[in-house]
Amino acid sequence: MPIPIIVGGVIAASSLYGTKKGYDTYQDKKTSKHWNNKAELIYNEASDELEQERISTDNNLEKFGKLKVITYRDTLGDFIEIFSKIKNVNFENNMNINETMSIDQSSILKIKDSVFEIQNLLGGGITSIGGGVATGFGAYSSVGILASASTGTTISSLSGIAAKNATLAWLGGGSLATGGGGMALGTIVLGGITVTPAFAICSKLISVKAEKEKFEAYANYDKAKVLVEEMENIKEEFKRINLRTEECLNTLKVLSNKFEDYLDRLENIADNSNNYSSYSEENKKIVLVTVSIAQTIKNICDVSLLDEDGVITRKSSRVLKRIKKFIKELEEI
Repeated sequence: MPIPIIVGGVIAASSLYGTKKGYDTYQDKKTSKHWNNKAELIYNEASDELEQERISTDNNLEKFGKLKVITYRDTLGDFIEIFSKIKNVNFENNMNINETMSIDQSSILKIKDSVFEIQNLLGGGITSIGGGVATGFGAYSSVGILASASTGTTISSLSGIAAKNATLAWLGGGSLATGGGGMALGTIVLGGITVTPAFAICSKLISVKAEKEKFEAYANYDKAKVLVEEMENIKEEFKRINLRTEECLNTLKVLSNKFEDYLDRLENIADNSNNYSSYSEENKKIVLVTVSIAQTIKNICDVSLLDEDGVITRKSSRVLKRIKKFIKELEEI
């Protein structure tokens, strides 16, 4: 009878079809797992490298911010205290020691205002500043950022430029996981990286699901490559910020060390006589150089490293160039 033969043939064909689909499903799952794992690997490696650079940059900005606080409070604070003892100061006859060492008498008042403002903040109960606030103070010159330390305000909720700056918000404690700084990196989910397909009784349905996941895995890898490239660009920008911060940090340290030597000389002069008009030309020169260094220190403390968009400012480069020239001339005196 033909019917059993036909039925048997259908069963055999179905069995072969099921076997083929089962094999296809296995291969699709294997391919899906391979590309999902590869996507996850390159993404994790890139995000880890970016996070390391973020931490390094944030640490340097924090160090610079804290050094600026110490510089205003102690170094420039000592200068104001010593310089205030000297009477009858008149720089009109010798306003320029050389090309870069010029005296702006109004800057002394600005130094005094900044010193008093920071000392009042620290005297008002702030014994230390938080990392996020220190990072903000390192990146910008605003004393208002420092003032937020009294209320424990985080950098992401500060008013002004700092609050709008995604780069700074991310540096000050953001992360990829939370979409730090509003970055797309943390909000884009590489869907399907860990694939756990629902069990399906029909081998054909399983095959369709596996094949779909295979193409999703390809798409995941493409997404990962795009994100890796984006993270690499951000990492390079962090490196540039880090380098500029290190330059400013090291330059301020060198300048402060030289300033301490001149402060000792200035203090000796002021202790012997507080009448500037009676000073010898050599002592007047020491006063002038000390004031000039104080101005230069304030210049580097006041410069903003980042603009509103989180990009390194050109002004910081120009200021550093002038200060390095100033230090070189200082060594020749």
